Amino acid sequence: MKLVLLTGFLGAGKTTFLNHLFKEFKDQKIGVLMNEFGEKSVDSALIHGENFDLLELTGGSVFCACLRENFIRGLAELRDYDLEYVFVESSGVADPSNMGVILEMVRKLSGKSYDYRGSLCIVDALYFEETFEVVPTLKKQLVCASAVIINKTDLQTGEKIKAVRDRIKEVNPGAELLEAAFCDVPIKPLLERRRAFPAPGETVNTWESRPKTIMLTTEAQVDDIALENFLNRVVPSAYRVKGFAKTRRGPVEVSGVNDRVEIHLWNKPVEKTEIVVISSVGIKIISLALAAWKEYLGGAPLDLK
Repeated sequence: MKLVLLTGFLGAGKTTFLNHLFKEFKDQKIGVLMNEFGEKSVDSALIHGENFDLLELTGGSVFCACLRENFIRGLAELRDYDLEYVFVESSGVADPSNMGVILEMVRKLSGKSYDYRGSLCIVDALYFEETFEVVPTLKKQLVCASAVIINKTDLQTGEKIKAVRDRIKEVNPGAELLEAAFCDVPIKPLLERRRAFPAPGETVNTWESRPKTIMLTTEAQVDDIALENFLNRVVPSAYRVKGFAKTRRGPVEVSGVNDRVEIHLWNKPVEKTEIVVISSVGIKIISLALAAWKEYLGGAPLDLK
């Protein structure tokens, strides 16, 4: 059974990549182990495919002690399924340096090995330079990558894309580089041969290094403009904002990365607003979010966890 690791910082495009993957592998049996850093799974609602088995692990990184045992058991369980491929979509803040050790523990637990086909790392061309300087896990993801997809090139200049390529080559000169918009690349050619995993190392994913994550919930129907104003206030202080909201114009999906906010109509019922915020300013995000909610959405009762 072949195994592929999918990495990439928060908002780089991993879920979009998975949707392309489902189309390319529509005639094959695949398994997906999806890791969300927040307690609430959002990305699983955004994937569209058939003929695949999904296992979700939330509340941390699978490479951290907080979820590592569950990750090992999950991989061992999937190894007993009748699948051709298993794709692991790691959390955006994942450091996969200990993936080799984890796969060896899976082999000992299940008595079966995976045919490791490499790590595909998705890079956000729009925000790579700023993120690379402040997020150590991004460099770790690149070091472990067999191929790197430079995504969102339609939103970036040629000069900036070249700078991104040059920096990636400095970190991992052996990785195959591809450029894409909406992660639209041929996937199967990247997985044709067995890959050796880099020398085992200690992951920087620990309880202490976890970014502060909060969940904002309300059952009230919220005003569209007020919601957008609230998101625009919070997003600059977050690595990632995502979720679903019940608004006056209907259910919407919300997505924020750095200073960019997108709100799209959602084609499924939304019983309540649930928005995950992964902070870039630590615990300060709590007071900031509460103040912004009071200013723009003060009429809607808020549950913050």
